[in-house]
Amino acid sequence: MASQQIRVEYDLALPNSFLVDHATTDGKTRTAVYDGPDKIYLQIGADGKEVAGPLTEDDILDGRPMPADCVDWFEVDCATNPLVCQLRGPVVDELEEEYTGETVHPGSPDIDGYPQFSYGTPIMPNDLYNKESVRVVKGEITMDRYTVSQKLLDRDEELTWEEIRQKRNDALSNSDSKSADDMPAALLQEWKTYRQKLRDFPATMEAAGVTPSVAFYMFPVEPEFTNPE
Repeated sequence: MASQQIRVEYDLALPNSFLVDHATTDGKTRTAVYDGPDKIYLQIGADGKEVAGPLTEDDILDGRPMPADCVDWFEVDCATNPLVCQLRGPVVDELEEEYTGETVHPGSPDIDGYPQFSYGTPIMPNDLYNKESVRVVKGEITMDRYTVSQKLLDRDEELTWEEIRQKRNDALSNSDSKSADDMPAALLQEWKTYRQKLRDFPATMEAAGVTPSVAFYMFPVEPEFTNPE
C-alpha cells in the first residue's frame, strides 16, 4: 500500500525556560502539528543508530535492497509517534510551522551598544531534540533532548570568560586596520566607538550578570561602510 499523507496534532513538551533550564518539571507544552507520510522506516544498524536517512513506504515498495550495514528497516507509525516523524520524516515543507516572532533571552539585558540575544518563537521540535541522536533499543525509539549548552554552543561545556576575552581580542585585532584618519569623520567615530565597546565588553557583561554563554551572542556589531554617492 502506498504512503498516505496525514496531519496529526500533538503535545510538544517544552522546557521550564528555553536556553536557561531545559528540564520539563513545570509541565509546559504547546500544540505542534505533523504533516507528512503515515509511516516512515528508520534504517538501523547493529548498534541501534541510523545508518542512512529514513524511508517511506513507497521507498520500501520500490524494491530497493537493504544497505549492507543496515540490520532493520524499523517501522514508525507517525499517527502514534508524530514527534519522531517530525524530526526524521520527509515532512510537507509548505505545511511546516514557521517562526512567527522572537523572544529576548531573560539573561540578556538591554545594554547600550550591545545587541540583546533573542531566539525565534514558537519553539520547534528541532530546537529541543537532537534528530541525529535517534536510536532503536530493544524495539523502542529513544532520542536526546538538547542541554542548554548543546543548543547555545553546540558543545557540552559552557563558555568561560577566558574564551570570551580571546574572542574579544581577536575582534580587536581584526579591526585594527578597518579605520583610517582619512575616512569620513562619522564613520571613523563609529569604528572608535565599536573598538571601545569591545575593550569594555567582558567587564560590562560581567557587571550586568550576563553569563559567558549568553555574552557570546551580545558582541557589538561592526560598523557598515557605505560608499558615498
